Amino acid sequence: MRPFYKKVVPPILISSFIALSALLGFTQILGQRNSLTKYREWMKDVDDNTSLREMNIPGTHDTMALYNLANVAGKCQSLSLNDQLNLGVRFLDIRLKLVNNKLMAYHAYVDQKCSFETVVKVCETFLKKYPSETLLMSVKEDDEPSKSDISFENALKKHIDPYWITNDAIPSKLGDIRGRIVLLSRYSNPTIGLNMSVGWRDSDSFTLSNHDIYIQDTYKVTNSETKKNEIVRCFNEEGHDLKINFLSAYNTEYFPPSYAPSVANDINPWINKEISKYQDRGIVLYDFVTESLMKGFFKA
Repeated sequence: MRPFYKKVVPPILISSFIALSALLGFTQILGQRNSLTKYREWMKDVDDNTSLREMNIPGTHDTMALYNLANVAGKCQSLSLNDQLNLGVRFLDIRLKLVNNKLMAYHAYVDQKCSFETVVKVCETFLKKYPSETLLMSVKEDDEPSKSDISFENALKKHIDPYWITNDAIPSKLGDIRGRIVLLSRYSNPTIGLNMSVGWRDSDSFTLSNHDIYIQDTYKVTNSETKKNEIVRCFNEEGHDLKINFLSAYNTEYFPPSYAPSVANDINPWINKEISKYQDRGIVLYDFVTESLMKGFFKA
């Protein structure tokens, strides 16, 4: 902290902030560094005939949530989208709001200062450079439109080009989707993409009603053990066409309750040890993804 702050901020407030930061994991989570050089082309070694269900795929929850509100709510990642891709992340959880007829990244009401146009450009540039890879992109409408007179889907369609796969079906094999973005639609009444909106339940573990996709997204918890049990339960699920395991959660008994590091500080070290127990992991979505976490994922 710079010296002049000490003259205007009472010591008790400084002490309170440090204590709160320690409780919420601000310094531990956000202080990690990464070389960002690993696993950029990990799909190159996977056979074309491999189905998505046979693959273990790392992803990020709220991929673009790099900003928070008053150091309290909103932030779920520390790395840029490009850095995440270079680390091997292949499932993107993109949450958007329609503002002035333009799709912008949001986490609920928190503006993430990035347009969907930029997200698409980063993804397509990456795939052009590394055509062996594929990206699964879940697109969710995360807040009500503002000052817009077109629909969310019509705004989305403006960005759909030959890079995209928009069928309402799970791709059968990797070879069919290399160099492409598979759209998973999490907004009301989609007519394009794999429909993920029907049967999605809030803060629960469930199977989607129109696709055999098992989802673990229990994010409201009173302790980390509850979340860990749901994560393990998803690892042990069998017989589904896909399974998606969210590691993200917030502890409703913490203050403020929506601060993601409060759970991630416990979950992330634990999952790096736990994940090696399960060969069939499916799609795993991290908060605050790091190189260390990706090493644990790929070596498990």
